[in-house]
Amino acid sequence: MNGMSFKSVDLSAQDDPNAGKLAETLHWIDFADRRNGRLHITGLTIGDVTLGEIVTDGYDAQTTTDRLTVSMPLTGRNRFHAGGLNFDAAGSDALLIRPGTRKSAKRATDAYRSRTLSVIVPVPRKSARDDKYLPSVMQVGRLAEARSLRGFVSYVFSELRNANTPLRRPNASAAIETLVLDLAHALCDAPIAPPASDNGAAVRVHAACEYMYAHSSEALTVQQIADALGVGPRHLQSAFRDIAGMTPREKLTEIRLEHVRSKLTAPEPGTTVTNIALDSGFVHLGRFAATYRRRYGESPSETLRRAIRIERVG
Repeated sequence: MNGMSFKSVDLSAQDDPNAGKLAETLHWIDFADRRNGRLHITGLTIGDVTLGEIVTDGYDAQTTTDRLTVSMPLTGRNRFHAGGLNFDAAGSDALLIRPGTRKSAKRATDAYRSRTLSVIVPVPRKSARDDKYLPSVMQVGRLAEARSLRGFVSYVFSELRNANTPLRRPNASAAIETLVLDLAHALCDAPIAPPASDNGAAVRVHAACEYMYAHSSEALTVQQIADALGVGPRHLQSAFRDIAGMTPREKLTEIRLEHVRSKLTAPEPGTTVTNIALDSGFVHLGRFAATYRRRYGESPSETLRRAIRIERVG
């Protein structure tokens, strides 16, 4: 059984920001009130699971973590910035954030300070999504598992204010850890539903592009991309027309061309145009060469020859 470890941190605008670290690497933090801003964090760690209660007047920060995060605002508003998009959460909303570096902001309201529950867990070893792509940020507040997780974590922090609560007993820690892991990991297996806000199409396009960048060398179909996101191909096609002004297939070709270009401009010994094209997902080499020339104004072989000459001179 894993024991519980508690940590409570008070941080003001005048303090060293690293004093506020709990489970993540904090790169920087700027308080909304640069003179009197405050942040209070209560953290509970059980094994690889960390629960946090964050109370603040408001701040902007950049952090890095190698685990999944579920952010659940109770009062105030949260914002995460990833991949050029903003994801907001307030009220009953909840955000599932993939591991990595992200910028976040918390804002209070006129009546209440910002209060947020945070759950940080390891990435599941094998997801029921069958390797479907998990985008940078997912809005999961409408899912039953997110509602259950919010209610349970609220209960845990409420109970732990009582020194005599049974939850402080050693045999309670394993049960808490197991339930939190089950609920958080279940969110990874849920369909990627568009948010209620009007940027739903942009979110779908962004998630699809992330997936295509990660799998561009594979023989992808639009149906496979849509399946990975849990949406229909027609919805995906429509989102791309509205947001990107192109089809998913055209975007995939663009991504593959970028990959080819980067390989040709920094060639490894023995590099050939044919090998790079095939490794990047192009099968029809004549069509590939014509598309490349239209995009970059020269043939792939010309790009490669110039790069080799530059390398020799250097």
